[in-house]
Amino acid sequence: MNGSCVRHTEIPGSSRLFLDFLYDFPRVKSFYSHDPSDPDSLKIAVAEVQYPPARRAAIVEALRVTNPNQPALDLLAQPNTVAILTGQQVGLYGGPAYTLYKALTAVRLAQKLNSEGQPAVAIFWLATEDHDVEEIRSASFWDAEITAEAASDARPAGLHTLAGLPTDLPLSSEIQALAQRHYQNGKTFGESFLGLVQELLSPLGLIFADPLEPKLRQIGSEFLSQAALLAPQLSDALVERNKQLTAAGYKPQVHFEANETSLFFLFEDNHRKQLKFNSKTYDAEAMAAHGALLSPNALLRPVWQDWLFPTAALVGGPGELAYFAQSEVLYKLLLGRMPLVLPRAFFTILDEKSSKTIDRFRVKYSDMLHDEAHVAQTLAKRLVPPDLTESLNQAERTLNHTFSALGAKLETFDPTLARALERSQSKIRYQFAKNHSKIVLEMLRKNEQATRQAAHISHRLAPHGHLQERHYSLLALLSDYGLDFIPTILDNIHQGCHDHHVLLLG
Repeated sequence: MNGSCVRHTEIPGSSRLFLDFLYDFPRVKSFYSHDPSDPDSLKIAVAEVQYPPARRAAIVEALRVTNPNQPALDLLAQPNTVAILTGQQVGLYGGPAYTLYKALTAVRLAQKLNSEGQPAVAIFWLATEDHDVEEIRSASFWDAEITAEAASDARPAGLHTLAGLPTDLPLSSEIQALAQRHYQNGKTFGESFLGLVQELLSPLGLIFADPLEPKLRQIGSEFLSQAALLAPQLSDALVERNKQLTAAGYKPQVHFEANETSLFFLFEDNHRKQLKFNSKTYDAEAMAAHGALLSPNALLRPVWQDWLFPTAALVGGPGELAYFAQSEVLYKLLLGRMPLVLPRAFFTILDEKSSKTIDRFRVKYSDMLHDEAHVAQTLAKRLVPPDLTESLNQAERTLNHTFSALGAKLETFDPTLARALERSQSKIRYQFAKNHSKIVLEMLRKNEQATRQAAHISHRLAPHGHLQERHYSLLALLSDYGLDFIPTILDNIHQGCHDHHVLLLG
């Protein structure tokens, strides 16, 4: 393995729910159906799939509209084939790099099942129904950010038209040509995204599902009508689940209030109208009658998706894993089962310049995945003369030992004096840390090269404190490393690292 494997406990901003899901599953097992760390979970999830032959045949034909000449559909048509699902919003220029990592994680898992004799396909759900265009209209490259002229309204984001795109992109000629084949002013976000990722990933057998495709919606209308009839029960279950999550110390990803938060939207003239279940808008029967015109909210959508397909496993990021902790109650009520939920692969691609600096300073990769101030201070600490650092540490150790011995005697003599000593010790520790920081900052001020190196590392690995994979467009990585970047990532998924893989590529 090139690079390093970093536990998510060392990644800034990791939620407690996500960390417990990965490293202490018994704490969250009541919110999920399968333990992702149990090697038998996938086999159990596969065995639980009960998928009607008539729906399978209809789905395969509907998917041929979006996936013409895709051989994987012939595999999906077989009676015992299961699906590995993932998906993403239809972002500008393919969205952030983790879009690629999610897709390839699903592809890798499907490949694994096939190699073991269990037929499987990977399916990518295009989140064209989402309405928040502000989340998808910008793309960040290494030294530029491009934003399309679009604003959120009641239309699904996938139907918004691209405008304001430049003629030249800060990419290699090959990747710029790829982008411009698909992203053109006048085309929609949905068709542009599909064209790009389909060119890149359909050769790997990845199937794409667009919920705005009429044939797919028509098949799914049965589920949507059934869910609408159960809207009061579903709402109550979600309210109760949010209480359970809160009681367990977790923050629900989606705020939900009965009779206030919508489980459904209604398509009218390509616009989404929010439907609330109460006597003033639509009752259950009225909602159910809309069938294929219904659009599920973020919590109901994955359940609909896994009714449509023979899903054995879902691949998602930290936010999606938190969604599923809420959606689990809907799965039970509507499907009677929940697929195995698995985290996607996580990557930070380490360039040669950053790698040389990290090696020279002998710092941890995890410290380089913070904001620039943290990176700079980490490098500067290595510039402080070792004898000075040792003198500071020795003085602090001596002081702590002295205070500890004195505190033990005061505890038996007068506990109030012992508490006062603790407060004094805390103040002295603060002053030690403050002086150490001043020394570090002075070293950084005197070393302009270290400042530049810190800026470069931060810019490449964690711009503005955000992980590279969440900030930069996947095209930025393809521009640097070429189209061979895709098989390279596929080969490195979970090869020696099931956490966050800092991968060195020359």
